[in-house]
Amino acid sequence: MAEQPASLNSAIGRRRASETVFLLLVGTLASTVLLKIASIQWLELIYTVQLIVLTVAFCNARMQVRVFRPLLLLAAGYGLISVLTILMAVAALRFSFYMEPDQTLLEYPVVITFSRVFEMLIDMGAMLFLADLFRTRLDTARFTMRVYYWVGVLSAIYSVVSYPLDRAGIISLGTYGDIHRFRGFYNEGGPYGLYVVTLLGVAWALLRIGWEPRRRTYAIMLLLAGTLLMSQSKAALLAVVFLFLIRSIFARSFTQRLITIICGLAVLAVFSQTFDLASKLRLWKEAGAKYEQISHAHVGDPNVVQGRVAGLFIVPRMIAAHPLTGVGWGNYGIVRNDPEYRGAAAWGEPDAPGMGVLGLAAEIGLPVLALLLLYLFLPYFWLRRLQVPEYVANLALLQPIAHLFGAQLNLTYPWIVTAFALGIGFALKNEERSAVHPVESVSA
Repeated sequence: MAEQPASLNSAIGRRRASETVFLLLVGTLASTVLLKIASIQWLELIYTVQLIVLTVAFCNARMQVRVFRPLLLLAAGYGLISVLTILMAVAALRFSFYMEPDQTLLEYPVVITFSRVFEMLIDMGAMLFLADLFRTRLDTARFTMRVYYWVGVLSAIYSVVSYPLDRAGIISLGTYGDIHRFRGFYNEGGPYGLYVVTLLGVAWALLRIGWEPRRRTYAIMLLLAGTLLMSQSKAALLAVVFLFLIRSIFARSFTQRLITIICGLAVLAVFSQTFDLASKLRLWKEAGAKYEQISHAHVGDPNVVQGRVAGLFIVPRMIAAHPLTGVGWGNYGIVRNDPEYRGAAAWGEPDAPGMGVLGLAAEIGLPVLALLLLYLFLPYFWLRRLQVPEYVANLALLQPIAHLFGAQLNLTYPWIVTAFALGIGFALKNEERSAVHPVESVSA
C-alpha cells in the first residue's frame, strides 16, 4: 500500500453534534430509495432543510461567501442545464398530453420539469457542500464514507439472510422474484446492483487510504461481489465492464492494460454463463423490435407494456421526432401514448423508460444531454489532470457510469460518491502543495 499524507489518517478538527447527525443521515439514507414521501426521498428533504439553513447563514454574512473555484464552475454548469431544460419544457407545451385522472399537480407539464430540476439542484448543491467540507475537514470525509460503506455492508447481509427465507417461501425481504434476486434496501436488483458497484469503489478507496483494515475489507469486498452477482443486474455488469474499459485506456503500461482487459472479459464471461445473459439480451432485443405485437398479447403485464421494453421502442421514436429539444424533462410518461411514438402498441400507463441518462435524451434533447454528460464526467477529468491516486479518481467515474447504465439522475447516492472523490482529491493536492510550499500554504 502506498504511503498517504499523514492528515489522511488522522482526524482534523472536531465535529459538532448537528454536523455529525447530518453526515450520519447522508451516509445512511443514500443507501435506499424505499424511504420516501410520494416520489421525494427523505434525504432530499434533509438537503432542502440544509439549503434553507445555508441561505439564512449567507444572508447573515451580508451575502458574501468564499467559494472554491472548481466547485463554482460545476454549479454554473448545472445552472445552465437547468435553465435550458425549463425553457424547453415551456416549449413542449405544444405537444399532446395523455394524463390519467389520478395524476397529481407535480406530474403536470412544466411543473414536473421544475420538480426534476429542483431535485437535481439540491443533489448537486449537497454534493458541492460536502465536497468542500471534505476537502477542508478530512475527518468528515472518513466518517461519512465509512457510514456509507457500512450501511451498504448491512444491506448486503440483509439480502444474504433473506435468501433462505425467500427460497423457503416464507418472506422475500431483501430478495425477490422466482429467481431470488438480491435487492438489499432497494426495490429491484438492477438499481441495487449499480449501487453495489459504488460500494466496491468506496471499499477499495477506504482500504488504500488506510481507513479500513486490509483483511476485513477484502472479506467484505468478496461479500459485495457475491451480492452484485446475485442481484443479476445487467446494468451493473455493463457498468463494471465499462470501468475496466476506462481503466485499460488510462493504464500506464501494456501489461496493466492487458490484465485489465482480461479481468473485464472474465467478469463478463462469469456473469454471462451464470445467468445466460446472451439469451436474455436476445429476448429483450426481439421484444423491442416486435413491441407493437407483443404489447397486445401482454396488455396486463407492466413489465412489457411499460418500463425498459417499452422504452426501447418508444425512446428512439421520440429522439427521432425531437432530437434537439426533446419532449420536456419528466414528460415521457404523459406523452408516451401519442401514436407518433407508441405506434400501434397497446396503451400504457404513465411511467419512466428506466434507461438512465440515455432515456433523458428523449426528454431534454441531444445537445443538453451532451452538456449534462460533460459535467457528469468533469470531476473525473479534473482529478486525472491533478494526478491524484487512481482509486480516488475512479470514485468520480462511478456517478456518470451509474447514470449511463440506468440510475435515475435524482438518486442521491451517485452525487455523494462524487463528493467523496472531489473532497479527498483536492485535499490530497493541497497536502502535496503544502509539502512543497509550506510558507505559502500558511499564508493562504
